[in-house]
Amino acid sequence: MQINKGVSMKSRKKEKQEKMYNIIMAISVIAIMVMYFGGNDIKLQEFGVFLIICVCALILMIFFQWSIQHQLYKGIGYAYLHNQIISSIERSLLHAGIYVSKSGESAKIVDLPDMKLELNNDLSGGKITIRNCLRLNEKLDDMAISSALPQDFVVSQCYLSDNQNNYVFEFEKNFIEQLCFQSYEEFLEFAVKTKKYELFMDARYSVQIHHLLLVGQTGCGKSYSLYCLILQMVNKSPTWNIYFADPKYSGIYALGHAIAHEKTASTVEEIILLLQKFSKEMEQRKRDFGELIIKKLDSTYQDFGLVPICMIIDEYSAFRSSLARYDKKTRDMVDDVVGNTIREGRQIGCFMILAQQQTNSGNLPTEYKENIPWKIILGKAERQTYMTALGEIPELANRKFLCGQGLLIYPPIATTDYPVVVSMPTLQFDILEAVKHSAK
Repeated sequence: MQINKGVSMKSRKKEKQEKMYNIIMAISVIAIMVMYFGGNDIKLQEFGVFLIICVCALILMIFFQWSIQHQLYKGIGYAYLHNQIISSIERSLLHAGIYVSKSGESAKIVDLPDMKLELNNDLSGGKITIRNCLRLNEKLDDMAISSALPQDFVVSQCYLSDNQNNYVFEFEKNFIEQLCFQSYEEFLEFAVKTKKYELFMDARYSVQIHHLLLVGQTGCGKSYSLYCLILQMVNKSPTWNIYFADPKYSGIYALGHAIAHEKTASTVEEIILLLQKFSKEMEQRKRDFGELIIKKLDSTYQDFGLVPICMIIDEYSAFRSSLARYDKKTRDMVDDVVGNTIREGRQIGCFMILAQQQTNSGNLPTEYKENIPWKIILGKAERQTYMTALGEIPELANRKFLCGQGLLIYPPIATTDYPVVVSMPTLQFDILEAVKHSAK
């Protein structure tokens, strides 16, 4: 929006504040002049004292109003941050032309949309509610509010309220302290806090087990992220049923061999056979679940206490590329097992965990992408990876990620429009020994 040169822009709230400050300043000047030039005139001196009392009363009134608006009763830090965020957003709304304008004499006075801010008790995030209106609906819908937030805050979710009257922006700090476990016992102490069918990723986020797409280039922490999830699975009670496929004979193969060597494969031929074995167990689970579901409508495997069955395929894109030298029947069989699991496995407790270095339309069919709700993209990925996995390139993709950090998409927590930053733990202990200990 263009603004005429020499014409200042201010909100109605700012205009009222300036008027109040001008009144205080004027009364203060008059009081000083009266007391200075009044000499020994007692009445003038008393009038000057009265004016000073009025100034103090006005200042106290402003402070009282400020303390209520910014909830000083919750602490000085809370009130200071509340004021900082509100002021920053108001300036940004003004600069972006998101207001209803009314012409004044020497300035253009505008009405900003009503806004409400709620901060978390630990000041790590909060929620901004901005009143919607017909004139501003399109502008509010397109607003990228992260740039208006001070400090390290970024928007994690944006949505309309149920009555469509308000835009709600949930935000959080984009710097996440990474968990670091120095011992296996320390890891178990933290892991036991998660629910029976949940897996934690960092200090904030835990998810119910689901199909997972884990993407990350070499050195981004992809392997250790899988190790963290596997360690949680083997320490559930009862232990989850896990299949391991690792076409590169790396850490996943070693862990799988220590946990369940009969359900671990590395060569393409072995992985094909393992997928067939997994498929047979899934078919048996379907039959078992079919006998149980008649007892309870709209139930899932969790309602009957069934153990999740997980198929972990590391370097899935490399494995899929290796299938090119096999006949169409074999390739179709592999796609059927993976596809059927992704489509049908959630209700019966069968899950596919696919890890790969990058994602594109050639190594990740669209059907898989649309039916895998849990996605983690570690590190700085290529544009094609974001477009294939998410359908767009989110704002947070431009930030700098440390090893083990990336973007999380999981509908109850974050959407493809507004992913959140996740920081997978650092494991400073002998993982293989820990797995062997758990297997005993």
